[in-house]
Amino acid sequence: MRKYDKRNKIYFGLVILASLILIIIFSFFIAKVIKNGKIEYFIDSGSILYDKDKNLIKLESESVLKIKWNDEYYLMEDKNMYLLGTNGIIYNPSKDIMQLYGKYYEVTSGGEDNVVVYEDETVVRTTESKFLKIADRKYLIIDPVIKTENGSLNTKNYLIVELDKMGNATLINNEVNLKTFEPTTIITSNFTFDIANEQLTISDQIIDLKKIIGSTNQYVKPEENPSDGEDDNSSDNNQGNNSGNNQGNIGGNTGGNTGESGNNEGQTGGNNNDDENIDDIIDKTKTTSIISVNPSVGNISIDYVIYDPLNEYESVFVEVRDNNNTLVSVGYFDKMNTNFIITGLKANTTYNLTFKYVYYREGVRVEEKFDEASVTVGKPNISLRVDKVTSKAIYYTVLLDKDYSLDTLTVNLVSDLEGGGQVEYSNTFDSNTLANKESVSGSFSYSDIGQFATLYVNNVKFSGYPINIDAKYKVVMK
Repeated sequence: MRKYDKRNKIYFGLVILASLILIIIFSFFIAKVIKNGKIEYFIDSGSILYDKDKNLIKLESESVLKIKWNDEYYLMEDKNMYLLGTNGIIYNPSKDIMQLYGKYYEVTSGGEDNVVVYEDETVVRTTESKFLKIADRKYLIIDPVIKTENGSLNTKNYLIVELDKMGNATLINNEVNLKTFEPTTIITSNFTFDIANEQLTISDQIIDLKKIIGSTNQYVKPEENPSDGEDDNSSDNNQGNNSGNNQGNIGGNTGGNTGESGNNEGQTGGNNNDDENIDDIIDKTKTTSIISVNPSVGNISIDYVIYDPLNEYESVFVEVRDNNNTLVSVGYFDKMNTNFIITGLKANTTYNLTFKYVYYREGVRVEEKFDEASVTVGKPNISLRVDKVTSKAIYYTVLLDKDYSLDTLTVNLVSDLEGGGQVEYSNTFDSNTLANKESVSGSFSYSDIGQFATLYVNNVKFSGYPINIDAKYKVVMK
């Protein structure tokens, strides 16, 4: 009979232990796959959500949300599958709710130490005011009022905020998709959010959001220039360095372009023969920024800054394309202004904006893209109410969006008669009746009516384009 020494026994023991660990891990993995495979959430038609790449998706039919083995969510709509990542953010406009899937950290007035953790499925009404941290440098704001301190953004219901490591942010919801290029503060009905510094202010309490699950944000607030007379040595050194570098650079660029000689004094001697340095300087002078893109009904307002000290731009413009990639219009920016408005757009339509500039380098015309955005133009806020019902008539009011004068609007009444058949009535309001009005009223008179009647608004047009308005009111008549 073979005898095993102590070393062999230890070896076999380790093999058995490793096998047990693998079996436990494998069993856990199998159990997790089975558990996740059984979890399904049904998502209503018309809901709005985003895939992992922040692409907006509007569901055309009821869909199913499932979880993969790695805890990532995916959604099945007919034969289409959308990967959402570890968090699913779904807006249901018909019910005014946000459906949240995954892990979220609600920040309350209690500060960093009083965080409410959401897991699995959470439903929040958009009439509430909530601030949620989703992950490192990613946040969700829910509030009826959401705007920026400088007025460049004005939206509602929800806003997804995702920062890069330098404090710039992408702001997304079903109405806007824009970037910030400077420190921006979001204001809601209940709190303010300093995006770049990741600071939330609730009831005069400032909360450091970086302390909640950490942050890789590297934004640093620029220091103010020292006052006159302070730090003379540093000032002198900076002046010497800047003078030498700037004069050398100007000698290599402006001097070469205008015939003026450059004084190559300073630490680096100007480096005028360094082609890479010159190209870098040229690239830096060709810098323009899109500050905000703010849609309204039929229009998109663009705030921008153009920096062209050598007057090298031939043009700066925006190309507007629809979702079929058809070019709708081209708008040219004025260098002396900072705002441009794209007009004549269809309401409730998504447009893709591409921002470009044109200049000449060594006699060759160069066209470059410097930014882009996808924006959904809004539609007027219209609702319907019934004021009075009698045996012979029904009276109603249409509440209009006072900021927009419609071309036309029709109110319809439909009722199924108890003896069979159907009655239909309609009233149409023209632009003269609708102009500058907050509401219009009307009535339907009838001799026979069913147990139920439905009033709805249709045939709405703004700036010549039809708009789909979901405004209905069902009335019990008998």
